[in-house]
Amino acid sequence: MKEYSKYPVRIALLLAMVVFVACNDWLTVPPANNLIKEKFWKKTDDVNGALAATYNAMRDAHMNSLILGECRADLVSFSGSVFYNYAQIAESNISPTNGAVSWQAYYKAINLANTLMHYNKEVHKLDKTFTKDIMDAVDAEALFIRSLAYFYLVRLWKDVPLVLEPSISDTTDLYLPKSTEKVVLAQVIQDLLKAKNMAYTTEFRGTDYFYGRANKFSIMALLADVYLWNEQYQEAVNYCDSIINSGLYALEDNNNFFKIYYPGNSPLEAIMEFQYDDRLEGQNSPIYDNLITTYGTTNCALKTMKTNTLLNKQDARNFSGKSAIWKYRGKDQLGLIERTSSERDGNWIIYRFADILLIKAEACIELGQLETANTLIGETLLRAGMPYEQVYDVKSLRTVLLDEKGREFLLEGKRWFDMLRAAKRNKFQNKQIIIEMILSGADVKQQAILKTKVYDTLSYYLPIAEHELIYNQNLVQNPYYDK
Repeated sequence: MKEYSKYPVRIALLLAMVVFVACNDWLTVPPANNLIKEKFWKKTDDVNGALAATYNAMRDAHMNSLILGECRADLVSFSGSVFYNYAQIAESNISPTNGAVSWQAYYKAINLANTLMHYNKEVHKLDKTFTKDIMDAVDAEALFIRSLAYFYLVRLWKDVPLVLEPSISDTTDLYLPKSTEKVVLAQVIQDLLKAKNMAYTTEFRGTDYFYGRANKFSIMALLADVYLWNEQYQEAVNYCDSIINSGLYALEDNNNFFKIYYPGNSPLEAIMEFQYDDRLEGQNSPIYDNLITTYGTTNCALKTMKTNTLLNKQDARNFSGKSAIWKYRGKDQLGLIERTSSERDGNWIIYRFADILLIKAEACIELGQLETANTLIGETLLRAGMPYEQVYDVKSLRTVLLDEKGREFLLEGKRWFDMLRAAKRNKFQNKQIIIEMILSGADVKQQAILKTKVYDTLSYYLPIAEHELIYNQNLVQNPYYDK
């Protein structure tokens, strides 16, 4: 956390000149270098600027989150010199000196969220327009961003420092040890339960704010996902039901399916998306810079031996043979019209209604509610124009569920986390899922070497970057990488 221990406060204080007018204006936060703390936290606009900076900080984790959510799994490969570090991770050749094992973007967002929650109390005292209700709603958004960052951290690193106070003075403790995954997730759940009761609900419905700013429903979606990861299945079902029963969301039908990706912010399906707008300077998604260009060569590809068995040619998600990359390159479901060079603004989709259906389906399987699980899995398959034959063997239905998640969220940065969650259930009772997945994708010559690595479940998590260990000597390396 070395670099971000010094800079987040300054970023939060300087990136403040933003007005919530146009749907994406709040994402554009030009610097104002004359602002200092004593002059800054005075009015509502100051809080809005700091909130925008916090969203921007989390958005900076987009590329890393997407690739790390795919590269060790079985559906997508990454190539090219820019993505060499990720290719090494995909091959389970992971070193603490690998530049891609950095957690800095997540901690930058966390520290900005902490800073915002610390100082907005001062604005509440000084600006009567910044009411308690508005302050609480801002805190709810900050807690969502902080919780989302920690959810990525524990899924990628397992045990991580739990930072709950901003780096705002020389007395701030910058040398925190790791907290266990259990402790971090307990804090995340506590924060989200608090946030959902303070958050906006439908105030921004009808605008992109409804999909691009955390509200009660996106908070409940994250809660359901965290509970699923934490094997608290009834709680996961309960929060999925709260979203389903709200009547605000539904699956886009087969003919309108591509609205999820172009133009994005589906009025039916979108729950939480980090926004981009290529009409604004610097607002293109980073995936278009090198990973997926709007034309020409891309640096990611489907692993066709696996995806061809998953994705039927008649499946609407096949996009007429253009594959999942078309989600980001295309403008239509038929695979006919490409995005232009000024349309590099595919949103980072965190949750959509299909997530909720399949989170609930997975929880229902573990609760023995197989009829409900089958119905939910069938919904996303039928939307894609595919038939579904119900399955009532638990082990087989788990596989059906993972396969359907693989199809529905292909190249959306979720596959590794889905497979890891399935493997770690009941204290890694099913770790063979990960072992077989990693070995099946490896070169024959490498399989013997990999076998000695992948039986250790700590190998499924990343090492702490070497420079972090040098800077903070209270950190302890993941034992797998200390051998």
